[in-house]
Amino acid sequence: MTAWSVEADEQLGAFRIGLRMSRVLYHESSEHQDIVLFENPLYGRVLALNGIVQTTERDEFFYHEMLVHVPLLTHGAARRVLIVGGGDGGAIEELFKHAAVEAATMVEIDESVVAFAKEHLRGICGAAFEDPRLELVIADGAAWVERAALAGRRYDVILIDSTDAIAAGPAEPLFTTAFYRACGALLADDGLLVTQNSVPFSEPESLVAPLARLKEAFAAVACYRVAVPSFYGGDMVFSMAAKEGGRLSAPPEALAARHAEAGIETHYYTPAIHRGAFALPPFIDDLIA
Repeated sequence: MTAWSVEADEQLGAFRIGLRMSRVLYHESSEHQDIVLFENPLYGRVLALNGIVQTTERDEFFYHEMLVHVPLLTHGAARRVLIVGGGDGGAIEELFKHAAVEAATMVEIDESVVAFAKEHLRGICGAAFEDPRLELVIADGAAWVERAALAGRRYDVILIDSTDAIAAGPAEPLFTTAFYRACGALLADDGLLVTQNSVPFSEPESLVAPLARLKEAFAAVACYRVAVPSFYGGDMVFSMAAKEGGRLSAPPEALAARHAEAGIETHYYTPAIHRGAFALPPFIDDLIA
């Protein structure tokens, strides 16, 4: 189903992964990035931005469930949520499983991603874009967050559902100390922020530098992990931040009760998976130390 090869050529890097493109469904070079949607025999519909796989129909639930349900159920009383990025709609689809969420703002830089998600990725986003609780904003996420903080907006949870921190890429401003501090100004005192930090085994710089900046902006930071099959190279890591250290965890019995009360259907997340995800192997501990 998939093909891989180890390359000696420096220009190609030490490691390459390939996915068979059975059929290209969508290809556009937008103002911000190259967008490709194709079908693969194993992963179903696959979204790639600038040649990098972002999500697939078959395994998106690993990523989106851990991005959303870990902070929502840790918080326990989130009513207003901000998502920066997430144009494929998978995060808001998971978010709106929580009936207690009253309003969500999604700030996505590329309108083209949202447009084709509505047309081609219903298996991922469902009807989430039509949910009346959604406020969709097409704008630069970093600039919008700064303006919203000055305007006095407040959120219980902020989810940074961005592409990787590639220099000069559209997501680069979402991994800066200034951005994290602006997010802190948007958060309620008991609020939580979660951001993705790629796969630290193969891309340690995607965790180390952003995590250091996150620690400059927040009093408490913790990392948790999930193995997403299409994100090759080992476990990917999320970072969760809060203004108070005690907010980063919840007692097992509280997680179980909140999960049961929410009544959400999941394919990966459970309260036990939630707790275990914060157990990090030594090589990740060494990186974040």
